[in-house]
Amino acid sequence: METRPHGLLLVDKPRGLSSHGVVATVLRTLSPGRQARGAPRYRCGHAGTLDPMATGLLLVLCGAATRLSTFLLGHDKTYRATVSFGTSTDTLDADGAPDARAPVAASADDLAAALARFRGDQLQVPPVISALKRDGVPLYKRARRGEEPPASPARAVRISALELAGVRWGVPGPDGAAVHEADLVLACSSGTYIRALARDLALALGTVGHLSSLRRERVGPFEVARALPADMMRDARAVAGAVIPSASALPEAPAVPLTAGEAADLRRGLPPGADLTARATLAAAAAAPAGLLRLLAPDGGLVAVARLEMDDAGAGRLRTPAVFPATPTSD
Repeated sequence: METRPHGLLLVDKPRGLSSHGVVATVLRTLSPGRQARGAPRYRCGHAGTLDPMATGLLLVLCGAATRLSTFLLGHDKTYRATVSFGTSTDTLDADGAPDARAPVAASADDLAAALARFRGDQLQVPPVISALKRDGVPLYKRARRGEEPPASPARAVRISALELAGVRWGVPGPDGAAVHEADLVLACSSGTYIRALARDLALALGTVGHLSSLRRERVGPFEVARALPADMMRDARAVAGAVIPSASALPEAPAVPLTAGEAADLRRGLPPGADLTARATLAAAAAAPAGLLRLLAPDGGLVAVARLEMDDAGAGRLRTPAVFPATPTSD
């Protein structure tokens, strides 16, 4: 059997399928049979959940690359969203049941003006039903069990761009009732809930509302245009061919080349030596805000993700929170 791929897979998630469902489909595609007894277990995961009703870019991590998840979760994201005004739902999106209705007295000009107050740094109260955990249990699971999910405290988010891409205001809908909808394009920090933005924007206009569609177009440096189409997720050759090597999964992190001996030492659990730390210190000057570095073997493979920490005396210490095997095997 061919070695299963290890790396980052960009998937264009379809509407109606959960992020876990995408991961499960990819895993079945890449690992269709029973694994050999005693072999390392082959896993897949994702970095950043998309709600079932949403479409667009989902980062799926395959094999040893699941160790990269923590380094990919903080990326800014870009979305296209449609907000419907006049009706709210218990989930704040189109998958929920209507729970309130209110007239829409504001104009389309009022809507355009209201966007300004949601640009920039702000405090946002997450939806009551979300993937946030309380006592280790996601709030959406508590809701499914019939429990009353506790309210989550407001947290800091940043919406760096928010523009009106289209509006349908007071036009007759399929049932003859007036439709009030807005198409938005926005860029935001990790942890921003677009469902909560829809709720708050409607309240700012003196009504209620919900998110009726959402598409994620970008996560950090990765674009949905490069993603594997959903209908190819069961094609093993297409999936394997689309996997981005782990060494390229953090393109914003400067690369530090290693000698064969340094790579072997790190993989054996030995601490980085003085020469490597000195080279990493030079590279860290160009590091992204997260301060991450990619330590690469002579063959270009990812040996470790590293972070340089400075002590009070100004001396650097290189830490390696994630180390990767030379040739991942899981078959």
